[in-house]
Amino acid sequence: MTEVPKDSGTEEKEDWTAFANAGFGETDIDLWDDLEAAPAPDSEDEPKSIDQQKKESSSTDDDWNEHYQSDQMETYLQEIPPAPSLPGLKHLLRMGTCDHCLGRIGGKKSFGQDIVSAGIEIRANILATDPELVSARDGDSYCQFCEELFAEAPLLARLMNDALADYECSRLQIGAQFPKDQAEEEDSIRKRYGAPGSAPLKSSLVENVAKELLLLNPKIKLVNEKPQILALLDMLTLAVNLDIRSHYIYGRYRKLERGIPQTRWPCRACKGRGCMRCDGTGKQYLHSVQDSVGNPLLELFGSKEHSFHGMGREDIDVRCMGRGRPFVIEMKSPKIRSVDMAVVEKAINSQAEGRIEVDSMRDSQRSEVVRIKDTPAEKSYRIRFKLHPLGTMPAPVPNHRKEGGRRGKKGRRGKRNRRGGDKDEETILATETPVEENNVKENSTTYDEASLSILKKAELVDICIERKVAKSGTKSDLIERIINSPEPQPELPPLPDENKILRILNGLAGTTLEQRTPLRVAHRRADKIRKRQVMVVEDPVVECTEEGIFTEVSLRCESGTYVKETVHGDGGRTIPSVSSLLEADCEVLWLDVADIHAD
Repeated sequence: MTEVPKDSGTEEKEDWTAFANAGFGETDIDLWDDLEAAPAPDSEDEPKSIDQQKKESSSTDDDWNEHYQSDQMETYLQEIPPAPSLPGLKHLLRMGTCDHCLGRIGGKKSFGQDIVSAGIEIRANILATDPELVSARDGDSYCQFCEELFAEAPLLARLMNDALADYECSRLQIGAQFPKDQAEEEDSIRKRYGAPGSAPLKSSLVENVAKELLLLNPKIKLVNEKPQILALLDMLTLAVNLDIRSHYIYGRYRKLERGIPQTRWPCRACKGRGCMRCDGTGKQYLHSVQDSVGNPLLELFGSKEHSFHGMGREDIDVRCMGRGRPFVIEMKSPKIRSVDMAVVEKAINSQAEGRIEVDSMRDSQRSEVVRIKDTPAEKSYRIRFKLHPLGTMPAPVPNHRKEGGRRGKKGRRGKRNRRGGDKDEETILATETPVEENNVKENSTTYDEASLSILKKAELVDICIERKVAKSGTKSDLIERIINSPEPQPELPPLPDENKILRILNGLAGTTLEQRTPLRVAHRRADKIRKRQVMVVEDPVVECTEEGIFTEVSLRCESGTYVKETVHGDGGRTIPSVSSLLEADCEVLWLDVADIHAD
């Protein structure tokens, strides 16, 4: 602590620094100790007069004004201004800039003028004022902006034209891929020396190549969106890569046979690789709507693969009639695009051999695929079913078979799905047992002589009454009658009459169904309750024959309705159902899609 001086009697003259104790303003470092004294002028040099100094200063100013535009670039003592200033343009010439880049970044290009002519004009104007820059771009010069890529534009155009020779194309888009370091370097020096707002190298080079290509092939139309082919220029290897866009065809198909899936179904055993079970085809079913439509078009369009996009799908055992189901077939990497649709329809229908029919074929585009997938179209169905007494139909069995080709969490194919044994669809169907038979086996009792002999006669009389046999006689007579009598059959509930069936079917119109995910598809769809409406019920027909009661009816339902479950109820998972309303089991015999109300 610094000691405070005693009061001297003069308060107005106290120095405040005397009370400071932080040492503020005190240091041992001399800030000027590193300075050196300037050497004194030699005594031999005589001082110049004022007139001589003025004369030298005037001469220096004249030389600067005369050589300002050229000398300042050589000294590098003053910052180089960017184009389109005259010093900036002259510096671009000194850098060896080509005519394309000079016109591109020079900032002197007029409206409608191409960059080459603009660059030639800029070079001519500068050389007229400064002939010394003629040798700035000699035969060995190298453009730092484009790295002489503009000189390769005719070569790139020829390569692109040769690559497009095998493809029919009326809409072409050209793009370019530059190495990252080259693009960053060009962008940096262009912003440093070029005019503000100068066009980048990528777009200018693509435009130049496009002009060269149009000279070779005037029929091609260059576009910036929805091209048929995208040609990518690889500026590192000077190669051309083609991205062939798919060709889409719209139409409607009618499936005239059952047992045909809509899309390819890989073999469950080999997952599409080919095995003895599928005869090496790799398909669970030999024919499909996709192959029947797409395979005949592969040769017509010069394509190698196709994809199928349908407005929904029907079950494999369901026919599709009426106007047919809308679809879009996608031909991938086609070489031909202009094909008469009459030829397309004829080729498909002739090779389908009556399995399917197509019509209304026309060229389409990718946006229609989205429209088809997202359109909630109402559908009309024709369904036929048979009535059985309640409780005599097989109980619904969930399909435990998982989709093939999937991997479990531990990476072993199908490991989780094999627990408890693999059950195919055929195995599941074979294990379905009528509820009636199960109830009879559980409720009925099989008697033998040993078990009956220990019973009292009164108990044997009750069994005889139950089995409707004579109850008189000795105990041995009763035992013999019971053993030889048939087992009692359960009493079945009566079936509804024709009037009740017609009344209930007609009253189904306007009903909102609550459908839980059916057991047959629960292994691949979310388990939730969906609300769907039955719009119209038409033409119900009831046939009472010796074989039973058969019913046919037409239903128009909301999109996404499970029609089979609407009839048989799926064990109570669809409420209400025709089965629950009739108080009888309904066996669906067949189902047809009558029409799809999409257009």
